[in-house]
Amino acid sequence: MIRSMSAVRRQIKERQPLIHCITNPISIHDCANAILAVGARPIMAEHPREAAQITASAQALVVNLGNITDARIESAGISMRTAREEGIPSLLDLVGVACSDLRYTLARDLMKDAPPAILKGNITELRRMADEAGAAGIEHEKGVGIDARRQDALSDANRSAVIRCFSRLSNRTGSVILATGKQDLIVSGDRAYLASNGVEMLSGITGTGCMAGALCGAYLPGGDPLTAAVLGVSVLNLAGELAWEKAKGPGSFQAGLLDELYGLTEEVLKEKLKVTEVPVM
Repeated sequence: MIRSMSAVRRQIKERQPLIHCITNPISIHDCANAILAVGARPIMAEHPREAAQITASAQALVVNLGNITDARIESAGISMRTAREEGIPSLLDLVGVACSDLRYTLARDLMKDAPPAILKGNITELRRMADEAGAAGIEHEKGVGIDARRQDALSDANRSAVIRCFSRLSNRTGSVILATGKQDLIVSGDRAYLASNGVEMLSGITGTGCMAGALCGAYLPGGDPLTAAVLGVSVLNLAGELAWEKAKGPGSFQAGLLDELYGLTEEVLKEKLKVTEVPVM
């Protein structure tokens, strides 16, 4: 995996692919700068009348459901369909689908029309999309805001069942499943990885979850979706570790995070990466 990740990083820096992001105003600035920091180029277009043209000119698409408007709903559908028709890889970030029926229905419609290369969310959001009520002893309930329920967190007791659930979801949709949390879980069919880098402060500032999706999208043109998903979350979490070593608080941490994303070396990636393959049983 580390070899594939390094190759993708080099390719993105050389090719500087255009990444079309339909995201939310809360994190649009952070996502654009994160994409630039790793060598790709962002375009943050959301008007329905230009969505198809912009998407067709890009090398990857990221759709984030973090802040819904009529225009974003229409543009998301247009862009996802265009990406499918043009063979452009996409990522769908399921922000809030566990607390909003509107977002849940929108996500289902988007997945039905154009399944993404990567389907990202927290465990509660992804469980709702999997429609597996009661799986692993977790009842099918709504999340609290955009956060996962505490009882849904990965543990020794539920890890195998969660992986099996997401393996079925991956096989059904054809998407790589990226479940973010204290440990990130990435599942593609019969392969699964746990990514364990990161620091608590990443959840102490706004936009880092959206940045993770944007970074995965930035790496999609460089390789397969599984590598892009593992690489995107790992690069963000490693940058978070390095930034927190120097930060005085959330303000300096936020600035430092961007610096570390930009300056992350291959040597540090190889030395500090905490990614393990886990069985799908």
